[in-house]
Amino acid sequence: MNLEATQRQPVARLTREISIILIGTILLTLSAKIAVPFYPVPMSTQTLVVLGLGLFLGPVRSSLVVAAYLLEGLFGLPVFAGTPPAPAGLAYFAGPTGGFLIGFALAAAAAGWMVQKLAGLPPSIRASVAVLSGSILMYCAGLFWLGGFVGYGEKLLNAGLYPFLLGDLTKAAIAVVLYTGFHNRGHA
Repeated sequence: MNLEATQRQPVARLTREISIILIGTILLTLSAKIAVPFYPVPMSTQTLVVLGLGLFLGPVRSSLVVAAYLLEGLFGLPVFAGTPPAPAGLAYFAGPTGGFLIGFALAAAAAGWMVQKLAGLPPSIRASVAVLSGSILMYCAGLFWLGGFVGYGEKLLNAGLYPFLLGDLTKAAIAVVLYTGFHNRGHA
C-alpha cells in the first residue's frame, strides 16, 4: 500500500462517520415531524428511529447521532416535534418533554449496548431485550422530568405514560422485526 492510500483511509473513515451521523439526525428530524394517527394521542415515529439507531449502529454511533440531533435542537434548528412554531433551543429542553429528549440518548445507547452484549442469543430475543431496556430508560428520564411539571403519581402516569405506552410498544415491536429481518436476511 502506498503512502497516499494510507493517508486517505482516516479521511474516508471520518467522512463515513460524519455521513452516518448526518443521515441519522435527518432520520430523527423526519421522525419527529411524522405524526401517525393513534388512539388516544397522535404519535411521532421518533422512538422507532431512536431504538432502531441503537440496534443497527451500536451504543457509540447511535449516541453520537442522538447527541448531534439534540445539539441541533439546542442551537434552535426546528428538528423537534412541534417546531416551529413551538419554542426551539433551550426553551424546548426546559419544557415538559425535555426529559424524554435526554431519554432518547439513553435509549439509543442502552439498546445498542444490550444488542451487542447479547450477541449469542437469537436476533429477535436480543433485539427485544435491547428495545425494552432502552424504552425503560427513556421513560424513566422523561417521566422524572415531566413529574416536575405535572406532579408525580397517577397524574404523571396519565400524562406521560399511559397514553403513549401502546404506541411505543408497537414502535418497539417494529424495530425488533426490522432488526431481526435484516439480521436473518444476512445469514440466510
